[in-house]
Amino acid sequence: MSEKTTIVGTIVGGFSGALDGVQARLIRATKFGYTVELLESKGEFKKGSIVLLSVAEFTMHRWTMYHD
Repeated sequence: MSEKTTIVGTIVGGFSGALDGVQARLIRATKFGYTVELLESKGEFKKGSIVLLSVAEFTMHRWTMYHD
């Protein structure tokens, strides 16, 4: 049985506000910031795109654990 944790959050101020309010899934957290996958499209950014954000630009609000 494997376990997978999914953390979902909201982008705040990313790319000078172009991604404000967009939901994203956390892929990786480092001391420099976050790598996230967009769960929605907005403007030039498409659902599924991977973006790099600073710690201040991503607010985590939900996590789910899946069991296989």
